Amino acid sequence: MKRGSKTHLEPPAELEYPTRCRILRKLASGGMGDVYLAEQLGDHGFRKIVAIKTIRRETLGQENGLEMFISEAKLGADLVHDNIGHIYNLCASSEMIFIIMEYIKGITLATFLRSHKDRGVHVDPEMAAFIASRVARALSYAHNKTDHEGARLGIVHRDVTPANIMIDTLGVVKLTDFGIAKAVTGSIPDEGKVLMGKYPYMSPEQVAFKGTDARSDIYALGVVFYEIVVQAKLYPAKSREDLIRMQADKLVDPPDRLCPWVKPELSSIVMKMISKDPADRFVSARKVVLALEHYMYEAGYGPTNEKLARYIKHLLKK
Repeated sequence: MKRGSKTHLEPPAELEYPTRCRILRKLASGGMGDVYLAEQLGDHGFRKIVAIKTIRRETLGQENGLEMFISEAKLGADLVHDNIGHIYNLCASSEMIFIIMEYIKGITLATFLRSHKDRGVHVDPEMAAFIASRVARALSYAHNKTDHEGARLGIVHRDVTPANIMIDTLGVVKLTDFGIAKAVTGSIPDEGKVLMGKYPYMSPEQVAFKGTDARSDIYALGVVFYEIVVQAKLYPAKSREDLIRMQADKLVDPPDRLCPWVKPELSSIVMKMISKDPADRFVSARKVVLALEHYMYEAGYGPTNEKLARYIKHLLKK
């Protein structure tokens, strides 16, 4: 068929199509809603395995609940990166509003850590460094994301935790859940009045209502990194008051002092990430990536997705 002939069909300016999904089973429940395994259905027998994230009715009635859910979908739609869980669509029916997103077949970092604890084995420091470096890559991309006119969006995840980091069966690490992320284009609660995030991973400036920036995400990732190598929460706080007291009073031992199998070079990266003063941390997530990749690959061949996949397969077989 020749272009320009009468039989050539040009698409209209707008295309409308129904979104049809078949729910297969529930995958998880969270603070705001539930996640389901589903099939996205199209014409001519098209099927794609996806995850469906719903919002609970009680959350819809909470202040900013619906706005945060919608903001997650809109913000996530443009975050296309190997180490970030993808958002495909935001849909509403007469019964609910839901997000269609990438189905990540794998485990959360929380499960990864729990599996080591249950088996009485420590996490290989090289795998810990690899996981942290991939999350840092995701953060670097998000922090530097711009709009269509090139203006930086100022995205801060604000909820980097083991529950929001996934590792798929191919060893690909993915940061998920930008539900409470802030951006200059987003409608978010005033950080001077409302705390967003989970207490054990909040930065000192965040818990003090001083606001967050990219360095706050670096701090949170550093706390997660510390937890991976030491296998204990740095600050097991259950309230804002707990966290403020712990951050003020607790003397943090470097990981290599607690775990002799951790190299001092890796330990120093962790400690720089969790510096209480933002000015003492890495200036960007990209700098974290460079530090970790220099550590992992300076001597030659280091960790890869394939190695991490084999590592997890062996771990879960024990």
